[in-house]
Amino acid sequence: MGLKWLFMTVLSVLFHPETFWKERTAERDGVNPMKDYAAPVIATVQLIKLPLVGVPRSAMILAIVSFIVDVAVLYVLSGAISRIADRTRSELVQDGVLTLLCYSLTPLWLAEPFYFTGSLRWLFAAGALIHALFIMKSGLPVLLERQIPNVESLAGKTTLLTVVATIASFTAITGLIRIFTSF
Repeated sequence: MGLKWLFMTVLSVLFHPETFWKERTAERDGVNPMKDYAAPVIATVQLIKLPLVGVPRSAMILAIVSFIVDVAVLYVLSGAISRIADRTRSELVQDGVLTLLCYSLTPLWLAEPFYFTGSLRWLFAAGALIHALFIMKSGLPVLLERQIPNVESLAGKTTLLTVVATIASFTAITGLIRIFTSF
């Protein structure tokens, strides 16, 4: 997967999520959503944040720790939602949930450089969370309707878990930003 594919996918996820989910399920092109999409997007955002810190060593440490926090949130959410969705831990459900989260959390990752804006960071985080929930809501039935009989009941639990994990991630990252920019 090339850089052009990555940027086109980001734009498609952000601005045309319904179309993206329909095309994504129709294609099944062998894309590993974590390796081919989520990790490069998260890493790119961390690179964008480097000049905002100012001190090279602190910037690199913040970027590495923020990357780890973002990936950890992705996997914890994936495990929790998969467990709620299917107690038998079906691999199809786990893959569907991971795919859903890898693409739908894009606005949250792209909003991270705006966490340096002081008191406006809450506004950027809230807007990104609302957009991520919208993307997730449009993708949930498309990806998991065959594996889970009652997807609508899962949507509320998924939303709650995502909000809680996002608030925790936002708090951790803004705390790290304050620590590393105060040196």
